[in-house]
Parts: sequence; C-alpha cells; structure tokens
Amino acid sequence: MTKSPLPPITDALTPRPAKRPNLRDLKAPQIVEDSSVSENSRALGTKWGAQTSLDEPDPAMTSLRMVIPEYVDRQLSLKAAEAKVTKQYLVLKALSEAGYEVREADLIEDKRKRRRR
Repeated sequence: MTKSPLPPITDALTPRPAKRPNLRDLKAPQIVEDSSVSENSRALGTKWGAQTSLDEPDPAMTSLRMVIPEYVDRQLSLKAAEAKVTKQYLVLKALSEAGYEVREADLIEDKRKRRRR
C-alpha cells in the first residue's frame, strides 16, 4: 500500500473567494398572530406531554419602575414580610388611603397565592 503525498499546507492558507449566498431564496417572515402561536404551543405541549403555562398578560395592568431610597425599600420589605403580603400590595394600599382610586379587586395581598388555586 503506497501512501499518496499530502498536499502542501500553503494550499490551505491561500484565501479562496467565499461562495455568495443567493439572496433571492430568502423569504420575508410570515406574520403570525400571538393567539395562533399560543395555540400551537399548547398543542405541541399536549402532544409531547410537556407542561405549557402561557399566562395571558392582564391588559388592565401596567408596570411602574422607580428608584427609592434603600431605607424605604428595607421598611417596605420588612412590613411586607411581617404582614405576609407583597410590596406592591403595600404601595397600592397606601395610594388608596391617600385618596387614589384603587379597586378592591386589584388589592391582592399575595398574587402568588391566587395562581396556586
């Protein structure tokens, strides 16, 4: 058995022009509604025995982000832990007591308890 000689290493080092992609084959992404994506995810989860928990966001709620002093946050955290409620509950309760309209249904002491039911 005779071995053929290896090609020179310089062949691998010489740059070769890259093959150009065919951009005509690219298609625009298909627009799909969120509801059909959720439906498909649930169907796949059911088929494969996976647990799919796609909670629908509550359109009536919004996020509020603010910077507060650390000592205020510490007080809120301690008070929330003692009362077994969330800081969100304490803030909404305080706003309600200050005269802002806060519906009773939105005063949830611990929203995690609501999900477990």
